[in-house]
Amino acid sequence: MVKLHRRIALGTVLAAGAMALYQWGVENGRDGRSLGLVESANAASATVATGWSRTGTAPDRGVYYPGTEELDPDEMRVIACGSGMPMPRLKQAAACFLIELGNGDKFIFDMGTGSMERIYALGIPLDYIDKVFLTHLHMDHMGDLPAFYIYGPQNNRSKPLRVWGPGGGGTRPEWGTKAAMENVEKTWAWMTGTLAGTIDTRSFKMEVTEYDWSKVNNVIYEENGVRIRTIPAIHLEQAVSFLLDWNGMTLAFSGDTVPNRWWVEHTQGVDFAIHECFLTPNQAIEKWSFSEPEALNALTRVHATAALFGKVMALTRPKHAVAYHFQNDSDTLPGVMEAVESVYDGPVDYAQDFMVWNITKDGVRTRMAVPNRESYPTPPLAEKIIDKTNPYIPPAWVNEGWAEEAIPFVEQIYTDFNKEHGTNFKFK
Repeated sequence: MVKLHRRIALGTVLAAGAMALYQWGVENGRDGRSLGLVESANAASATVATGWSRTGTAPDRGVYYPGTEELDPDEMRVIACGSGMPMPRLKQAAACFLIELGNGDKFIFDMGTGSMERIYALGIPLDYIDKVFLTHLHMDHMGDLPAFYIYGPQNNRSKPLRVWGPGGGGTRPEWGTKAAMENVEKTWAWMTGTLAGTIDTRSFKMEVTEYDWSKVNNVIYEENGVRIRTIPAIHLEQAVSFLLDWNGMTLAFSGDTVPNRWWVEHTQGVDFAIHECFLTPNQAIEKWSFSEPEALNALTRVHATAALFGKVMALTRPKHAVAYHFQNDSDTLPGVMEAVESVYDGPVDYAQDFMVWNITKDGVRTRMAVPNRESYPTPPLAEKIIDKTNPYIPPAWVNEGWAEEAIPFVEQIYTDFNKEHGTNFKFK
C-alpha cells in the first residue's frame, strides 16, 4: 500500500510539473519569448538535410564513383591503384598512382604488379592514359607495365604507349628503361606478330624516354602547362622521386627511398606528398618472417620505415601527406600510426587501394572510390585501322587440322551473323 501511495504521489508531481511547463511555454509564446526547449528544436530543424528525394539521386554519398564527377579546371585528382608491397595480395596491388588534372591530362606514376586491373576498373579510355612514369624498375613498381602495353589493342587503345624511366647517370646501359622496354617488346614478339592484319595494332608502338636519374631537379616532361621533375632517391641506384607542378600546385611522389637531402630540400611545403612508409621492424619480423638483420636492413637502408616517414614529413611539412607501401590492415595500422605520430603531427592518410584525393589550393578531400568489379573495355575513341599489307598467315597444316564436322556449324554462324548485321563475311 505504501508503494502504491508513492507511485501516485510521484505521478501527481510529474503531472503538475508538465502542466507548469506547458503554461510557461504558453505565456512565453504570448509575450514573443521562446522556451529554451523550443529553441533547441528550432536549432535542430535548421540542420535538416535538403536535396534528398524518394525517387531522385542522393546529393552526396561520401564516396567517389569513377566517371560520374567532372573535374574542375583548377582541380587535381589522385587515385591509389596500388598501395601495397611486392608480396602479392588481393587487397592491395603494388605501387601505382593515377593523377588526373583539370586540364584533361592524366599520368600514371609507377605500375606495380596487380595495378592494371585497378586502372581498368575505373572505366577510363586507354587513349586518355597513355603516359606512364617509372621511378625505378623493380617489379613492384613496373611489373604490370608489360601487360598494360600488350593488351592495348584488345582494350581499344589506338595510341602508342609513352613511357618515361631512369637510365644514364653512370648506370649500366642494360639496366636502363630503354633496354627494359626493348626486352618487353621482344617478349611479346610472337603475340604482336601473329596479330598482324587482324586487329588495330597501332598501340603496339612504344615511345620510351630515358632520363638521367642522377640529376637533381631535372625537368623530364613539360607539356600543356604541366612540368614533371626528378630528384635522386636512395634506393640502390637508378631510382628517383617525382615532382609534378601544375596550376600553382606541387605533388611529390617518393617512389622508394630512405630520407634524403634532395627530398628535404625540394619538397618543402608541397601541396601533396606521397611517400613510402614501411611497417615497423618488429612488424616485419612478425608479418614477413624476416630475421632481425633483414628487417633492419630493408626498413632503414633501402626503404623508409614508419618512423622515418614521420621524420621526413616533420622536416618538410607538406599541406597533406599520404603514407603508402605497406600492408594496411587492422592489426598493422595502429603500430604504423603510432610510429609516425611519435614524430609528426600533420595531416596524413594511410593509403588503401582505390583511395581518392581531390586537391585544390584550398585543401584536400579524401574519399574511397567505388570501382566497377565487372568492367569491360571502354569504346574506341578513334576509328580502327587494320593494316592488311602483311597479314600473318599460320602454317597450312595447322588450319588443315579443323574438325570437318565443325565447319558447317561455323558457316551457319556466319550466315546468321550476316543476316542480322547486313554484312557479307565469308568463312575461310
